[in-house]
Amino acid sequence: MSTGPHSQTHSPPGTPEERLHALLRACDRRGRTAILLQDNPDPDALACAAVLREILYACLGKRCTIGYGGICGRAENRAMIDILKIPARHVSREEAARFDVVCLVDAQPGFGNNIVSAERRVAVVIDHHLAPKRCKWHAVFADIRPHYGAATTILHEYLLAAGVPISRNLATAMFYGIQSDTQDLGRESGPADVRAYQELFLQADKRKLARIQHAPLPRDYFRMLVDSLQTCEIAGTTLVSFIPRCLNRDMIAEVADRLLRLEGVTTAVCYGVCGDRVYLSARARSPRGNAAGRLHNALRGIGDGGGHLTMAGGQAPLNGHAEKRLAQIRARIFEYFAPHHTPRPLLTPEHAGTGRNGIKA
Repeated sequence: MSTGPHSQTHSPPGTPEERLHALLRACDRRGRTAILLQDNPDPDALACAAVLREILYACLGKRCTIGYGGICGRAENRAMIDILKIPARHVSREEAARFDVVCLVDAQPGFGNNIVSAERRVAVVIDHHLAPKRCKWHAVFADIRPHYGAATTILHEYLLAAGVPISRNLATAMFYGIQSDTQDLGRESGPADVRAYQELFLQADKRKLARIQHAPLPRDYFRMLVDSLQTCEIAGTTLVSFIPRCLNRDMIAEVADRLLRLEGVTTAVCYGVCGDRVYLSARARSPRGNAAGRLHNALRGIGDGGGHLTMAGGQAPLNGHAEKRLAQIRARIFEYFAPHHTPRPLLTPEHAGTGRNGIKA
C-alpha cells in the first residue's frame, strides 16, 4: 500500500480478503501497537477499536492498547466500555509517541479531534468522515469511505474476511456503533450499513444493549441540558444553542441531535466551552443542509470543522479571549447556517418564568 499523502476518499482496491491482507501487512511489525480513537470516543469509534483489536490478536497474535486522548464522558459510552468489557483508556500524547505501530479508527491524523498529528506516519487509518481538502497525512494502509454511515460497518467487513468468531459482546458493540452513528439507519446509511445492522441485531445481547442505552445520568447532564435550552436561538429553520460550561464534550453533539427534533427545524447547531476551546456540533435533516461544508466555512481561519452532509463537528481555540471568540463564532454560525434571518430566543419569558408547579413566578 502506498505511503503517500491521503485525504478525502481512499479505499484500497481488491477483494475483502486482499484488503485484509494489506491491513495485516501494515501492522505486522515488532513493538507496541496502539489503536487510537478521537479524544472523546463515541460508540462507533469504540466498536471499531474492539473489532480491530480482535482481528490483530487473532491473525497476528498482537495485544493492542486501545486509547483516546480526552475523556469518555457520556454515560452511555462509559456503560458500553464497562458492560461489553472494551479495554479502552486515556493515552497522553507523550505515551502515544512511544508506540511502534499506530492505528487510527473513526478519525484521521491532523483532524484536531485526536492526538495523532498529520506529520506522523501511521500504520493504519480506517474512517468514514470526509476530511477538509487541505488535510493531508501519511499511512501505510488507509481505507476511507464517506459513503458508509458508520466506520464499524467497514471493520465488520474486515472481521468477516478474517473469519474471526464474533462473540456476543463484540456483536453488541458493533450493532450499537452502527445504530448510534446512523440513528437506526435513518441518517446517511447505505446498503452495507443495512446488511451489517441486520446481521448483528440477531447476534447482539439485547439485555446488555438496553443497559447501555438507558445508563444512569449524572446531575450535571440535566444542568447542561437546561443551559442549552435557555440559550437557544432560532433563525429561520435553524436552531442554535450554547452551553457556557460544558463538562462533557459529548453533550454538545447530544444537544444538537435533540434540537433537530423540534418541529419546523431543519438544522441545529450547538457549541460549548470545554477548557480553553470551543467545540461545535451541527446536524441537518437532509443532505441538502451540508452540515460539514457550512461548519467548515464558519470556522475558516479560526478553527477546524468537518464530517458529513447531515452531521458535523468542529472546534476552535479561545486564545485567552473567550468573550470575543464566542461572539465571533456565534456570528459565523448564523452567517453560514441562517443567512438573511434574524435570530430570536426560542424560549420567551413566559416559557422560562414558571415555578415548580407550572405557575408563573
